[in-house]
Amino acid sequence: MSHFTKIKSKIADLVFLKKAISDMELEYQEGKLKAKGWLWKKEKAELIIPTKSGYDIGFRFNGETYDVVADWDSIKDVDQTTFMNTLNQRYAYNVVKDTLTQQGFLLTNEENKSGTLNLTLSRNL
Repeated sequence: MSHFTKIKSKIADLVFLKKAISDMELEYQEGKLKAKGWLWKKEKAELIIPTKSGYDIGFRFNGETYDVVADWDSIKDVDQTTFMNTLNQRYAYNVVKDTLTQQGFLLTNEENKSGTLNLTLSRNL
């Protein structure tokens, strides 16, 4: 039996959430939306990612962070664990990169080895 699952996240900034989704080369829609699940079930969401399965991965703001809402049993083309790991990594990457750029650092090198990102930054004093 399919049902919506709510996953709590530490994602708090919509701008960086959208950058992370774009980094993953996924399309998204934003607004007062409803994420689609199996048997026409829907959950409120502020942002949704449509999947090839015909169901949506939704993001709903809970006042502090964005919860991920989806009918993962019905979404056959996206692995939940891989999706969440990649999303969290890309979100953190964008937050760190933006924060360090604001502090005067310059990204000079970026390496991705076995899913681990290594950033090299420099700063003119």
